[in-house]
Amino acid sequence: MTIPEEIAHFNALSVVFNGFIILPEQSDGVISLICQEIHSANSEKNWVPVYLFDILKNGEKVGGINLRIGYNEMLYYGGNIGYRVDEAHRGNGYAVRACRLLVAAAKAHSMTKLFITNEYRNAASMRVCEKLGARLLRTAPVPEWHDLYKKGDRFLNIYEWNIN
Repeated sequence: MTIPEEIAHFNALSVVFNGFIILPEQSDGVISLICQEIHSANSEKNWVPVYLFDILKNGEKVGGINLRIGYNEMLYYGGNIGYRVDEAHRGNGYAVRACRLLVAAAKAHSMTKLFITNEYRNAASMRVCEKLGARLLRTAPVPEWHDLYKKGDRFLNIYEWNIN
């Protein structure tokens, strides 16, 4: 598929957003996610609703993750999930665990696929996607109009994660 065909496919995916849902603390016995903020859609900037979580290990914040609800061209390049693990806590698989904990919230909005993108040289983030079983669609150039281009990214790996 070409990039425009992938974007059309992405935009056609089903999503239901009738408002934010109450998300209790999520835990897998190793880490926990606590929703700290929600942000409404901003149609002017083409932003979708988003949940922002802290990643906790034994009550200590070790990173953060967000879940963007919906599909559009902005998210084709930006992804539905964004994560970071503080440097002192990297290498423990917390990003993979946190992504898996987001699946219930995504499914509550009828999402069946999540797109994760990363800077094309970010080996750690690529490993997260591989461990999740996400499929690399392509390495794509970032369009000049995108916020990520303005931050300096020029190429992104675009992964599709089937959460059914």
